[in-house]
Amino acid sequence: MAEQISTRIFTIPNIITMFRILLLAPFSFFLWHNNWPLVAILAVIGFFSDYLDGIFARKLNQISKLGKILDPLADKLTFACVLIILYMKHELPLWLVLIVVGRDVTIIVGGILYHRKHKVVVTSNLIGKMTANVVALMLVSYIFNIVTLERIFTVLTVIFMIISSLSYFLKYLKLRKPNGKLLVEP
Repeated sequence: MAEQISTRIFTIPNIITMFRILLLAPFSFFLWHNNWPLVAILAVIGFFSDYLDGIFARKLNQISKLGKILDPLADKLTFACVLIILYMKHELPLWLVLIVVGRDVTIIVGGILYHRKHKVVVTSNLIGKMTANVVALMLVSYIFNIVTLERIFTVLTVIFMIISSLSYFLKYLKLRKPNGKLLVEP
């Protein structure tokens, strides 16, 4: 059975994702001020809301174009906030911030341009989701200053950034025929 994609904006999953985006302000504030209990509470709320929006989208048949954009955008915004705060606190090197944020900005801009031209929302792939998990683990290791894990997950983050960037590039190429027409329809 084909997946039904809604154009509705105010679905339960979208509201949950919007709530997760709104959590970024207090989360960033408490991270900046080293309020670890509140950082942990908001991180857990953010994690479970990310998990729940996907479940509700599938179970309630509320998968929407906006949700396919908002959910990965919320993840990328969260990573960008944490990366920038850690950099400003001198806990993370600038080159690492530029690699992660640069890749995410490129994916967002590429997705927007592709959507405007072809009316197709290019969704996250498995490698992109794995990369997000590796980045999350890296950020946790930096937040809690676990040096051995910082080194391991920094290397893994760079490797996954390269692999996922290539996979997204190949995904964009596969969506197009050599003559510029779409391989898939929206």
